[in-house]
Amino acid sequence: MKPLLRKVNTGYNYSFSVREDIGPHLDSHWYYHPEIELVLMRKGSGLRFVGDHIDRFNDGDIILLGSNLPHMWKCDAVYFENQPGLQTEAVTIHFREDFWGSAFLNLPELGSIRKLLEKARRGINVYGSTRQQLRHKMETMLVAEGAERIENLLNILQVIAHSRETEMLSSLGFTESYDRNDSDRINKIYTYTFNNFQNEITLKDVAAAANINPHSFCRYFKSRTLKTYWQFLLEVRIGYACKLLLENKMSVSQICYACGFSTLSNFNQRFKTITGKTPLQYLKEYTAA
Repeated sequence: MKPLLRKVNTGYNYSFSVREDIGPHLDSHWYYHPEIELVLMRKGSGLRFVGDHIDRFNDGDIILLGSNLPHMWKCDAVYFENQPGLQTEAVTIHFREDFWGSAFLNLPELGSIRKLLEKARRGINVYGSTRQQLRHKMETMLVAEGAERIENLLNILQVIAHSRETEMLSSLGFTESYDRNDSDRINKIYTYTFNNFQNEITLKDVAAAANINPHSFCRYFKSRTLKTYWQFLLEVRIGYACKLLLENKMSVSQICYACGFSTLSNFNQRFKTITGKTPLQYLKEYTAA
């Protein structure tokens, strides 16, 4: 999985792109592009990667991504099994920061939107009542025409800019240090990890997958992602564990071994470190919601 510069087509007679994607699964590539991206995940679940941030995505998620911020949505394995009726759906808006002219965002009335787009360089998750409010607005963008398109986009950005129901995703350090020209090896590491996280992974094996000397691997990975490889691997495993817990088809001990942990006590400890809850507390809180 090589990092790809995605070319975004605005379509005929449009200054920015609004599209609906429906299919068996999302395109699992580590993308970046100069356009700002606002995505509504209408249907789908899996792991979401935004810069150095890893979390699960689910139905209804709304994410705002700044220009050239690397990101990937990796669907759960079940979406690749060709099950009848199971599919992903997303509404995505792409626009360049200056598509309305280089001076437009400098207008004093647009100060809050200008600050929002600066924050979006780290990625922003929208939640709560704000997310519910925006879902309809984004759906209407699919059929909007003329000046209404720009008016609606401004309204959506204004709602996000003034909401307190947002959270930053990628770390500030990542956005300042990320080098897209040096990301091919990182993506080889990601690919190897996705394919093998349920099994034991050794430093020698993952370093070989990226063609890096094992003695240099840990320093290399941390200098590019601002986290250790073992922290990254732990986040991938716990993200998968959360999915299995919510499906409620396996016991905690079965989930422990299915996610690549060797002992139940270690799994419980690591799970609480990442989520702040034990696996049973996590499941109880979800089912009570």
